[in-house]
Amino acid sequence: MIEKIEFLRKRSQEFYENAEELFKEGKYNLSAFNLEQACQLFLKFLIGRKIGEWPKTHYLSELIKELSRAYRKKEILEYFQKNELFFESLTDAYFTSRYLPHEFTQTIVKKLFLEFENFIKFLEKILKEKFKK
Repeated sequence: MIEKIEFLRKRSQEFYENAEELFKEGKYNLSAFNLEQACQLFLKFLIGRKIGEWPKTHYLSELIKELSRAYRKKEILEYFQKNELFFESLTDAYFTSRYLPHEFTQTIVKKLFLEFENFIKFLEKILKEKFKK
């Protein structure tokens, strides 16, 4: 079963790498979208690894709550609550980068990258699961 779920981590890494490239090219909307996808798929990987399947939702808030329940780690939910603006911004990137005339700036996307990296470090520490294999 683990092999079937491992593709989610790989895809997450690919979206992250693509987000970095798009950022360098000045394509900030697509960079933000790809960063959201990296986050979403890594969360789904972690949940799937723990319970054998992953939720079909695209909302980071729901995925984080499910992750907290799956691992029985209230610290995950607390991290979400302290950083809710970051997660809402990433969720916005999922929708607005495709469907609305909203523009993400270099400054905002740079902050999203920083917060994403902090979140990944937090998850790696608390769950003992690496983002990059």
